[in-house]
Amino acid sequence: MRFSRIVAVGGYLPPKTLENAELERNAGFDSDWIYERTGILKRHISEESATEMGIKALRDAMMRSNISNEEIEYIFVVSNSTDTLIPGMAGRIQSSIAHPLGGVDVQAGCSGFLQAMEIADSMIKSGDFSTIAIVGTEKLSRIVNWKDLSIAGLFGDGAGAVVMKSSEKPGLIASYSRIQGEGWESLVQHRDSYLEMDGKTVFRFAVSAIEEAVNEVLRRSSLKIEDVDLIVPHQSNARIISRVSKDMGIPLEKFQVSIADHANTAAASVALALKDAIESKKIGESSVVLTVAYGAGLGIASNIFKL
Repeated sequence: MRFSRIVAVGGYLPPKTLENAELERNAGFDSDWIYERTGILKRHISEESATEMGIKALRDAMMRSNISNEEIEYIFVVSNSTDTLIPGMAGRIQSSIAHPLGGVDVQAGCSGFLQAMEIADSMIKSGDFSTIAIVGTEKLSRIVNWKDLSIAGLFGDGAGAVVMKSSEKPGLIASYSRIQGEGWESLVQHRDSYLEMDGKTVFRFAVSAIEEAVNEVLRRSSLKIEDVDLIVPHQSNARIISRVSKDMGIPLEKFQVSIADHANTAAASVALALKDAIESKKIGESSVVLTVAYGAGLGIASNIFKL
């Protein structure tokens, strides 16, 4: 039987950072309030395009597992802050690989990266593809109003990537995703405008979405939470993760929390947190990992896989 496995994880965070104290000096925000409400200490601010960050994240992933350009057959580029509305970024990132391949842009909120993983898994299992790259890249600083307290402290720039390959051994065990139109206006960017968010509504949705996605993907995998070595959630708010931990009776130590240094990098969030978990040796070869995300749309997604 044919399976798909994650064989490479990479990421890129721009060197420039903006700490809470700087927001306090520049815009009058309470830096302690930002940390207490979100768990965020700083965010990265890019002077590069989202495309350039995506290329660097993909190159990082490929380098870590000695994957050559010629091996990549298809690429998903997931973003909510694309450099241009038309065209998407997949073609420009393909140019860095420098050989013909299939590809498409995905705009599906912060859960889009995990939804792309689910699709890539099906494509590999079909036998039509052997190696697929997924890149999440965000230049959210471009669409954030830095004078809006409800938004300014939450988001940052960065890119993450994974490469999935065909395997005779199970890698991705189960996936779950769904979308709903109800509540879409709680997190929206209108054309030629800044990102807008109803924080209380999004918080409530996020908690219920994580709990739903965790329970459903466990059911589909026939695994129990005790079988999972680490949960890697979308990094939007540390209070959301703590609330889920309490509600579900799962120790907080079982969750990867990277938000203090990254802030919310939307579609890049899970891949960057996964990279952090690997580099800190929380997980390694044969670890069972549950990734879960939620976001604009509104969307929910989760995957369970063995490294």
